[in-house]
Amino acid sequence: MQQQVIIERLTTIEKKVKQLARKMEQLQKDNLSLEEENRKIKSELAVYKQQADQAPAAGIANPIPAGNHKSGADKSSKKLKKEIEQYLKEIDKCIMWLQNN
Repeated sequence: MQQQVIIERLTTIEKKVKQLARKMEQLQKDNLSLEEENRKIKSELAVYKQQADQAPAAGIANPIPAGNHKSGADKSSKKLKKEIEQYLKEIDKCIMWLQNN
């Protein structure tokens, strides 16, 4: 009887280990996907920053919506930049969480 209990426990442990292995595999796939997405976003951000840096140097004026003055455009730009930075931080947190779990 004791041997049967041990076998049942070992079977349960084996099932849990297999389930954990599948979950880990899925998390690793998700992690790779998020890392790739993060690289793409960082690359796009670098391109946008480069374009923004080149625009004033090339004499291209930043379009300002009608009725707004420069400080409104600056605020909008700063807000957008903060949002992008926050998204990148959240993606990095997700990647670190996936690596740790």
